[in-house]
Amino acid sequence: MDIAFRISNPDFENTVRNHSLAQGFLKHIDCVLTTIRPGYIEAEMPIDNRHRQQLGFVHGGITATIADVVAGFAGFTLVRPEEHTVTAEIKISYFAPGIGSRLRAIGRVVKPTRHFHFTESEVYVVQDNGEEKLIAKATATMAIIQPKS
Repeated sequence: MDIAFRISNPDFENTVRNHSLAQGFLKHIDCVLTTIRPGYIEAEMPIDNRHRQQLGFVHGGITATIADVVAGFAGFTLVRPEEHTVTAEIKISYFAPGIGSRLRAIGRVVKPTRHFHFTESEVYVVQDNGEEKLIAKATATMAIIQPKS
């Protein structure tokens, strides 16, 4: 279901992309935003040994990170140019181990408000043949940070 969102930053796509490129941790894990639309973000990252835990599965912290990234940036698409979003709360459920070659995550705003955006995200593991499997789902509350006066 698509929601018609009010766009507060006409240049939201470039703003989001520039903020994502400025995040050192996203560079460190090779996470890249692939789709930026109002209230909607997709991201992908390769899975290599530094992303795995001792059994060879994607570490839960990496899964939670990409879920948080897409949820947060989905909310960020809807704020004014001088505003920011930060995670106020996140809850993630893991459905299956992450075994594959890359992760793909989708984040969307479910309910925007003046001070918070309520979001959800899904994380998929992708096999070399392109087959995808849902491995986690998260709900998050993104606080809107007002500029300092």
